[in-house]
Amino acid sequence: MAAVMTVALTIVLWSSGAPQGGRVVGLGSVVPWGSADPRSPSQASPPVRGQAGPVVGGLSASSVGVLVVDGGRHQCSASVVASQSRRLLATAAHCVWLDGGWRVDGATFIPGYAAGEEPYGRWQVDTAYVAPAWTEANSPITDVAADVDLAFVSVLPRDGVLPEQVLGAQGISFSTPPQVEVAALGYPALGSYDGQSLRGCVGTGAVEAFTRPESPQPGEIRSLDCDMTQGASGGPWLAGPEADSGRGQVVGVVSGGDDTHLVSPRFGPAAKRIYDAADTAALATTAPRPDTDPMSAQIAPRGGS
Repeated sequence: MAAVMTVALTIVLWSSGAPQGGRVVGLGSVVPWGSADPRSPSQASPPVRGQAGPVVGGLSASSVGVLVVDGGRHQCSASVVASQSRRLLATAAHCVWLDGGWRVDGATFIPGYAAGEEPYGRWQVDTAYVAPAWTEANSPITDVAADVDLAFVSVLPRDGVLPEQVLGAQGISFSTPPQVEVAALGYPALGSYDGQSLRGCVGTGAVEAFTRPESPQPGEIRSLDCDMTQGASGGPWLAGPEADSGRGQVVGVVSGGDDTHLVSPRFGPAAKRIYDAADTAALATTAPRPDTDPMSAQIAPRGGS
């Protein structure tokens, strides 16, 4: 990956003297929730390359939504993903664990949010799972370890009904080629966007190496031309023939970027281990077992306490 000059909001924050790889600015939970005036979503064509167009209707209208974290103070994006427990979301790690602490206390998922409307209501977050490497890196919002910036979140049933029964679910894949056509979705909330409607970009998600000073081996991220801004973090990167209409397999999540590019961790074996840990615990009717392998996933206390 070519070096990029450091700017206020850029994909790769390499200072001119940094010999090792890059970090990115997270596009997520720094954005205050509810700060924009409601307005009707635009009725327009599917997303186009490099520019986040509105995404209206289809599976994404119920399975993708706003993730409100930090006791209701900030927003990210998230999507329901197919699982045995039928209650898992995929999002970015920095949405749920940032600057040394969990941010899931009072967190809720609002699927299908559009211009103040909440057609599927609010679903309470149960707990969250991130990579051990994420908590070890202790990434702040301006210096994100993008290759491990992923999380799986379990959501509580509502009136005995599981989220997937009402909302449907995107598929998920942990094995994809180095270059794949994707649609990246999310709720950008700054710049020309207001966080009031689901947006998306389509294009080629190409794998790049990503080096962290504390990691002996480089990780992998995907890069995509897209102008989504803060608030989009955690939104799904969908692959498949119907991805541009909001239906596909989640192969990554929005981690960070600038006003022309986004990056995502590449979903692989490490992501699969976190997903499996989250799904196994979510299948249980009691709290997550204390003997969950800490090398596979770090678990938020229920209720964020």
